[in-house]
Amino acid sequence: MSHRHMIAVGVAVAAMLTALAQPLWIRASGDDVALAIRPVDPLSLFRGNYVDLTYDVQVEVPATMEGGDVAYVVFDGARPANALRVSASRPTLAAGETCVRGEVLAGERVAFPSLEQYFVTPEEGARLEGQLSTMVSIVRTTGSCRAILVAIEPR
Repeated sequence: MSHRHMIAVGVAVAAMLTALAQPLWIRASGDDVALAIRPVDPLSLFRGNYVDLTYDVQVEVPATMEGGDVAYVVFDGARPANALRVSASRPTLAAGETCVRGEVLAGERVAFPSLEQYFVTPEEGARLEGQLSTMVSIVRTTGSCRAILVAIEPR
């Protein structure tokens, strides 16, 4: 293998490892927050069965924020968690608080696009379909408000 090929392979491997690093870091070092969900149960032809989730976040979005803006939502430690405040910049957190980075939607709602699909087996999807309104999403988040969806559990 030539020197150029080795460099190309090294760059490709480094890019793959970089893409995997953030979710693995969040999973290893993050804190959990339980969010109330409002579900739909679709099927993706390319990715299989998944549960499509929207989050029941009750919080006032500041008037200075518009649709499409990045929003940092701070939650308490309750189960399901209560949204305490929204800000346009990364917040300073008090003890027992966590934050999740989302996006302001029209109508003064906040969505969490990276947390809206939970992939399941067909059997698990059928089991969860009737129970999702009584469940919470377990979201692991870091102090920088990056988050991943790790589980769906009963309230």
